[in-house]
Amino acid sequence: MAATTIQLDSSTREQLKAVGRKGETYDQIVRRLLEAAEYSDFMDEQYRILHEEKHWVRLRAPA
Repeated sequence: MAATTIQLDSSTREQLKAVGRKGETYDQIVRRLLEAAEYSDFMDEQYRILHEEKHWVRLRAPA
């Protein structure tokens, strides 16, 4: 994998260090945060669909 350099404000770098885990590289921290953001976006969309659906069919009769 080719490495690249990105410019960050020093406060952003400190935030990355703060959320990092022991032994984790900046690349690993950023990847983990991006995966969490993607999952959060996915779940937000699923909840939006559930709340917008007007008609639900019961799969089992109430006990």
